[in-house]
Amino acid sequence: MNNIYILDEYKSSTQNGIGTFLRELIKCLAGHNICLIEFNSNEKEFTLKTNNDFREIHFPVFLRNGFLDNYKIIDKFLRLYIEDSADNLFMLNHSPCEKLLKTIKVAFPLSKVTFTIHDLGWTSRLLGDFELLKTIISKETHKKIQLKYKHVIDYFREEQRMYEAADRVICLSDDTFRFLQEVYLLDKNKISLIPNGLSDTRAITSTAVKKRLKIKMGIHPNEKILLVIGRTTSVKGVPSLLNAFSNVIKKYPDSRLVIVGQVHDSQLLLKLSKRFAAKFTYTGLIDKEELSRWYRIADIGVIPSFSEQCSYTGIEMMMHGLPVVASDGFGVRSMFQNGINAQVATIGNRKKTKEFEKNLTTAILELLLSEMLRKKISNGSRQVYESYYNSEKMRERYKKLLEE
Repeated sequence: MNNIYILDEYKSSTQNGIGTFLRELIKCLAGHNICLIEFNSNEKEFTLKTNNDFREIHFPVFLRNGFLDNYKIIDKFLRLYIEDSADNLFMLNHSPCEKLLKTIKVAFPLSKVTFTIHDLGWTSRLLGDFELLKTIISKETHKKIQLKYKHVIDYFREEQRMYEAADRVICLSDDTFRFLQEVYLLDKNKISLIPNGLSDTRAITSTAVKKRLKIKMGIHPNEKILLVIGRTTSVKGVPSLLNAFSNVIKKYPDSRLVIVGQVHDSQLLLKLSKRFAAKFTYTGLIDKEELSRWYRIADIGVIPSFSEQCSYTGIEMMMHGLPVVASDGFGVRSMFQNGINAQVATIGNRKKTKEFEKNLTTAILELLLSEMLRKKISNGSRQVYESYYNSEKMRERYKKLLEE
C-alpha cells in the first residue's frame, strides 16, 4: 500500500477544473493510504481530520503572502506529521511551486514527488502561441526580447527547474507531452501522459423532455442552445466567440448563446453582447444541479479556447454527447478532431482574430444547419469519451504509474 499525499489549494480548486480532477484522482487511488493536504482551507487553524476514505491536513489562509511563499512554515508542519518512507508519494498540482517542491525533496529524501501540469505559465500571456514561445526562448538573451517578455522567460525557466526537480511529471495532453521534450528539454522517461477522466453522469433526455425543460427555463423550445462553460477571458476565446455569434444570429436567429462561468471584464462582455442581448444568457457560477439542466437542453457545445491542457468542460460535453465546435488551440487540438468529435475552427493569426471569428461562425452554422452532421458529431463525441476520457481509463493509467 502506498502512502499518497495530495497537495491542493482549496479556494481556487473549488472554482476550476483542478477540483474536479482531485475528486476523480481520489477515486482512482482508492485502496491506498491517501492524505489530502489543503492550503487556504476554510479552517481557522491548522487541523487534522479523518474520514472513511482518507485523511486530511488543513492549513488556514496564511496572513502574509500566498501559501507557496510560506514553504518554510509548511515544511515544519509536514515534518511533524509525515514520516519519510520509500512508500510515500507526494502529488503537487499548483504552479509555480519550485521552492515547496524542492523543500519536500530535501525533507523526505526517500519519498517520491510528482507534479501534474494543469496549466503552463506562458499560455495565457501568449494566447497559446507555442511557436512564439519557441522564438522567445531561442532569443532570450536579446535585449528587446528580455524587456518585452521577461515575465514569460522567468516563469518558463522556473517551470523548467520545477519539472527537473520532480521525480515524475504528469501531463494531460499530447501537445504538452511533446512540448516538454522539445522545448523544456525534459527527459521523456520522466514524463507520464495521463489525460483526465470523468465518471459518467449523463442523463439521456428525449426530444420531448428537452423541449419541456427549455420552456420551464424560459427558453423557446425551437431555439438551439450554444453552451460555453468557463471564464470569460481572452485566452478562453470568449471575446472572439461573441463577435462570431453576432454573425451567426443573422443567419440563424433561432439560436441562443449561453455562457456559464466566472466573469472577467464585465464591461467588455456587455459591449460585445449588446448587439444580440435578447439571444444571450450569462449565468455566472452555478452549482452542479443547475449546470446539469443546461447540459440536458444544450444543442451544441463550444470550446473556443486558445489553450487548454485537458479541459473537463470538453470531457463533460463529450460525455453528454454534445456536438462540439472547438478551436485548434494548444491542447484543445489534442482532444478534438475535425469531423470526428467536433467541427474545428482554425485560430490562424492570434494578433488578428477576424480569421478565427470567421472560422467560428462557419463551424457553428455548419452544425446549426445540419441535423445529420449534429448527430454524427454527437455520436463521435460520446465514443471518444467512452474510449479515452472515462474514469476507468484514468484509473488504469494511475495504476500503471504507481506500479512504475
